[in-house]
Amino acid sequence: MSARLDVAARGTRSSPTVALRARLRSAGVWIAAAIIILITVIATLLMSSESETEAPLHFDSTARDGTKAMVETLRSHGTEVTTTEDKDEARAAAAHSDTTLLIPSGAEALSAGDVNGFESTLRAHGNRLVLVDPGPAITEFTDRITVNDNVSPLGSPDPTSEPDCSLPGPRAAGAVTTGSVEYAETDKGTDGITACYPFAGPGVDELDGAEVAPGSARGQLITDDAGPVPLTVIGNSDWVTNEHIDEEGNASLVLSELSHTDDLVVYYPTFDDAAQPPPSTIDFVPSWFLAGGMWLIPCTLVLLLVLGRRFGPLAVERLPVIVPAVETVRGRAALSARSHDRAGALHTLRTAALLRIAKRFSLGSEARAEDIIARLAAATGRDPGHLHHVFVSGSARTDAELTDLVHQLTQIESEVP
Repeated sequence: MSARLDVAARGTRSSPTVALRARLRSAGVWIAAAIIILITVIATLLMSSESETEAPLHFDSTARDGTKAMVETLRSHGTEVTTTEDKDEARAAAAHSDTTLLIPSGAEALSAGDVNGFESTLRAHGNRLVLVDPGPAITEFTDRITVNDNVSPLGSPDPTSEPDCSLPGPRAAGAVTTGSVEYAETDKGTDGITACYPFAGPGVDELDGAEVAPGSARGQLITDDAGPVPLTVIGNSDWVTNEHIDEEGNASLVLSELSHTDDLVVYYPTFDDAAQPPPSTIDFVPSWFLAGGMWLIPCTLVLLLVLGRRFGPLAVERLPVIVPAVETVRGRAALSARSHDRAGALHTLRTAALLRIAKRFSLGSEARAEDIIARLAAATGRDPGHLHHVFVSGSARTDAELTDLVHQLTQIESEVP
C-alpha cells in the first residue's frame, strides 16, 4: 500500500481518544439538561403542593408570624384541630360539644351578625371562645373586657411577665415574653373575670382619668367565665407565632389555654364571599394540568438538544486529511454510475484527455478544441471528422456506446507522440 493510501486508510478509522474540549462540550449538554430537569421538578413540586399562605397568624403559614407550629403541636398532644377560612364551616364545627373556637386574627372583619351567630352557636352547646389580640374589635364580642388604656406611655415593661394570678394554666407555664398590649375589665370588680401577666417594670404606673379605672383587673391574658360565652383573650400574639412559641413559657401557656376541650376549631376570617372578586379562567384549570404544562418546557428543550446535537466531530482525525486522487475519481465515477449520467462522465473524460493532449503539443490550457483536434489529426494521420466525433460531437445513449467512446479516447491519446 502506498504512503498516501496508508494515510487515508488510517484517517478513516475512529480515533480511540477524543479531544478534551469535545468531551466537555458533549458533557455540557447533559449537565444543562439535568439542571433544567431539576429546576422543573422543584417548580412542579411547589405548584402541585397546596399553596401556602403567608398571612399573619394563619394556621397554614410556616413564616415567622404564622401559627402552623401551634396547630401541629396541639394535634400531636391529642387535640382534634379543625382549620378553616369558611365562616359557615367554622360555625358548623363550633356546634359540636366540647369545642373551643379560636380566632387568631381578623376579628375586625366579622360583622355584628357574624359575631352574634358564633356566640349563639357556642352558647347553645356550652363551648368556649378564644381571641388572639383582637384590639378594639374586642368590643364586638363583649362589653365586659376592653383594651387597657390605663398604662403610662413612659413605662418600660420587663421583657418577661409573671402570671400573678391563680389560674392553673398560667401558674404552670410560668414567665412568658412580654407584649405591647394589655386588656382589662371594663368595670372594676366585674365578677368572673381573671387577668394574668400584667405589665411590670420601671415606670409602669396606672393613670387617673383613663377609661379603665385604677385597680381594675388587667393583664396580657384575661378570661371571662361569667359572660354569655366563656371567653379567653390572649393579648400577646407573639405567644402563638412560629418564631416565639418556643420562648419562655409561651408554648405551655398556649397549649393549656387551648386544650380545655377535646376539639379546637381555628377560624381565620376573610372577606365575605360577596366581596371576593369573581374567579378567573385559570382558577378552573386543575393544578395537575399546570404541572404537566411546566413539564413540557424542559422536555421540549431536552428533545431539541438530543435531536439537534451532533454526535461527535465531523472528522475525528486532525485536519487537513489527505484524500488520494484515486478515491476522488472512484467516488465521482460511482456517483455518475448511480445517476446514469453518461453525458457528464463522457464530458469529463473528453476534457481531461484534451487537456493532456494539449499539454503534449505545448498548446496551453486556453487552446480551443478545434485547434487541438487539428494538431492531433496532423500528428496521428487520423480523419479530423472522426476525431471531432470522438472528442466533441459523439454521444453515448447506452453503457456500451460510452465504453466504446472511452476506449477510442484512450487509443487515440496513446498514439500522440
